[in-house]
Amino acid sequence: MKRKMEPGRGVGDSAETGRPTPLGLFLTFAGVTTVTLGGGYVIVPVMGRALEKRGWMEESRFYDIFARAQAFPGPQALSTSILVSRDLCGFPGAVAASLGVVLPPFLVIILVSKLISDYGSLPAVRGFLEGAGAVVPGVVAAMIWRTAMRRKWNVRKIAGLSALAALLILFPSASLPILLGGILVLYLTEALWKRCR
Repeated sequence: MKRKMEPGRGVGDSAETGRPTPLGLFLTFAGVTTVTLGGGYVIVPVMGRALEKRGWMEESRFYDIFARAQAFPGPQALSTSILVSRDLCGFPGAVAASLGVVLPPFLVIILVSKLISDYGSLPAVRGFLEGAGAVVPGVVAAMIWRTAMRRKWNVRKIAGLSALAALLILFPSASLPILLGGILVLYLTEALWKRCR
């Protein structure tokens, strides 16, 4: 007898709870990283949509975890997937998600490098690669816009972030100390402002 699948449930979901299983997380993240081109800032919004579509996590919760993942070293897509999956499925989910994020791109890079070396001079292949590269800034801009719209902005925050951005542009060789110092100053300023109110 075939059991009817509930909406939002897919392969790898727990039948009892409707929550994801390690296998479901692996398949979800493997699917996302197999078809997306670009770095973590391109992959991350696609991950968020995939989790929300399956009913596993709300988009706002996903972006809260993504914000925490920024503090971890390494690729943002990997850090985000590990934290999200640990939240959903514990340690086994984190391991499955990390494999789902790392394995497909590794295998695809090997395959694509072979194909490009053989067929990279064809006009159709060159056109595809140029088009894929043009999409990346749009996806990143959409993620920044969504994140910015969720924040409560005021003149003080806008001025602080604008000053930090200007310093990063003017002094790229000192970007790490400027970024860390700027974040510290912004948080301290915010804390003092809240305490004085």
